[in-house]
Amino acid sequence: MKKSYLLLGLLTLPMALQAQDRVSIVETFTSSTCAPCNPGNQTLEAILNNGQNDDNAVSLKYQVDWPGNGDPYYTEEGGDRADGYGVSGVPSTYLDGQTSLNPNNMTQADLTTVQAIAPRALVSGIYQIDEATQTVSVDIDVEMLENTPPGVRLYMAIFEYQTTGNVESNGETQFEHVMKKMINGVGGVVMSPMMAGDTYNWTGSYTFEGNYRLPANANDPIDHTIEHSVEEFSDLGVAIWVQTLLDRSVYQAAYAVPGVVGLEENANAIASAELYPNPTSTSTTVAIQSI
Repeated sequence: MKKSYLLLGLLTLPMALQAQDRVSIVETFTSSTCAPCNPGNQTLEAILNNGQNDDNAVSLKYQVDWPGNGDPYYTEEGGDRADGYGVSGVPSTYLDGQTSLNPNNMTQADLTTVQAIAPRALVSGIYQIDEATQTVSVDIDVEMLENTPPGVRLYMAIFEYQTTGNVESNGETQFEHVMKKMINGVGGVVMSPMMAGDTYNWTGSYTFEGNYRLPANANDPIDHTIEHSVEEFSDLGVAIWVQTLLDRSVYQAAYAVPGVVGLEENANAIASAELYPNPTSTSTTVAIQSI
């Protein structure tokens, strides 16, 4: 019998007991038809791969439909996201929805500056992939650290850690953290005004329809109602963040961690579970062995 292990990070203790460090979301608009996007992505990835950013930066790439015919993995949701920020040229990177810069000129200091801002919420989540049904399920918790006005939203984006099918003219042969689908659409989930200490939970899923297709270019984007552009379902991740439409500021971001969504409903499938470290006083990881 083959054993499999799923790691659920920081799920056994209330979020208020966890470290309240800022986790910034780094949103980059790019294209495989954009010559300066190649070195820009290289510079950005070098910064993100710096060990000091391992736990405090979430990266998400939106492939756009210009210059020329644009990136084959362009999606209308990515285009809407670009329009929302008023992006007029690529490459373009936004740090926590506020700082806009060209990744070719980005430095560690730029990221360190936004990471120094205290978070306004705590965000955590788990996700589960059912490759047979092409479904990604998520369970997200948000704890507010301050009172919130109307218009604060929870965003969840399914991305592919690495893609190679969208090679075009700029010399790039692999692409990192490519956004594939925004769960609940580009508008996210509108949260009612909350008080500091309130917790919001959202559980749901998204199913990729049909079969894989590699579009010729951005003029023929994926129609998510009948097809998808996921190269490997096992290579998917989920980025989550809380952001206000008022000034596009980000409260907090996180990567969802692999786990069992609806764990209480799957108790019969669990053979054993262990805590690391044990005992613990701040945070812990649960290793679950499934049958």
